[in-house]
Amino acid sequence: MELKLLQRVPAAYLEDAHHWLILHGRYVCQARKPRCWDCAVADVCDFRPKPPRP
Repeated sequence: MELKLLQRVPAAYLEDAHHWLILHGRYVCQARKPRCWDCAVADVCDFRPKPPRP
């Protein structure tokens, strides 16, 4: 997954992308209840099965 994301993030944003991914994990990709329908990287994510929108 990391390599897939590195290919998508422009070099100018790499430093900020680290913090964005932390926030993404906190608010979107939560361990107990992931919000895959709100995820910007769901197409490269290996998590299965993707939960449906409530």
